[in-house]
Amino acid sequence: MKSLLIALFLVAPTARAETVVYISEGGHNCVAVYSLDEEAATLSRKSEVRLSGSPGALALSPDGKRIYAAVRSEKKFATLAIDPATGLLSIVATAAAAGNPAYVHPDATGRWLLAAYYGEGLVSVSPINEEGIIVEEPIQVLDIGPKAHCIRTDPTNRFAFTPHPMDLNCVDQFRFDAAKGELALNDPPTMPGDENAGPRHLKFHANGKWAYVVNEQGKSVTFCHYDAGKGTLTKQQTLSTHPKEWDANSGSCAEIKISEDGRFVYASNRGHESIASFTIDPQSGKLAELERVPTEKIPRSFDLMPGGRFVVVAGQGEGKLALYRRDPETGLLKRAQTLECGKSPAWVMGLRLP
Repeated sequence: MKSLLIALFLVAPTARAETVVYISEGGHNCVAVYSLDEEAATLSRKSEVRLSGSPGALALSPDGKRIYAAVRSEKKFATLAIDPATGLLSIVATAAAAGNPAYVHPDATGRWLLAAYYGEGLVSVSPINEEGIIVEEPIQVLDIGPKAHCIRTDPTNRFAFTPHPMDLNCVDQFRFDAAKGELALNDPPTMPGDENAGPRHLKFHANGKWAYVVNEQGKSVTFCHYDAGKGTLTKQQTLSTHPKEWDANSGSCAEIKISEDGRFVYASNRGHESIASFTIDPQSGKLAELERVPTEKIPRSFDLMPGGRFVVVAGQGEGKLALYRRDPETGLLKRAQTLECGKSPAWVMGLRLP
């Protein structure tokens, strides 16, 4: 009997790690928590945490224990604690921002929160204490010009970048001192966008040699070489996210993601209401069109779930989520579920629990 019990124990299946999905529901002043059932390919709402104002961008701390939320209408940052067993959230603290933050990004050390401010044309650096909490106002605020839409550090954590759609049509290039939490414009200070492109967000490839920029007005994605020694970007290729017959004056792009394996790029099309996907050539980094799949109205934010088997898209226009199965080998998407969420979903972030 003892040997039988041991054998049963050895062959017993291990529990599958849970994936949770966080949605900023700006119209309801909350961050909602959804559970992703990968076997059934369904999302279900678990809970929500109420904030004092409208949440926008979310970012995960490097240790995976905190989420930093831009509370846009209150001009604040909120630090949210993640329950490691359930993924549920609780508010730990709030701190003053330099304005209405459109984007937040913790640096690789976890000591600094970088933020970009679209309306004010600013970037800022806020200190994060040893408990992973933002408790002070920014220690540095730079006026860098209209419509600063994003800020991200590079894989070395020595440089940072801020795209500007519309007016400036460029990507700012900064040196970043992670010991002091200081940004300074690099030389050259910008990478110009293509004519009428409007760089909005960017992501670095895991190899540290390439970067991909989604262009809001140009409705396109630009592939760049990245000089990690100098901290500078150089444009190589731009491809449209829309079909050739689409009205060039209609719609705009919003978000961009790279698959974990570095083989695919995805971008959201507002107006065309789709997710465009591209393959990445493993030798050159260049893009090739893969497909466009219909999604919900005004797909501002989306995320590839950990493990790469699912994608969740938030339709900001009608408060709906679209869940897609993703084939990791081909990169293709297939709709699995559509469900209603809270009003004006502005951000999507997936997390695999420990």
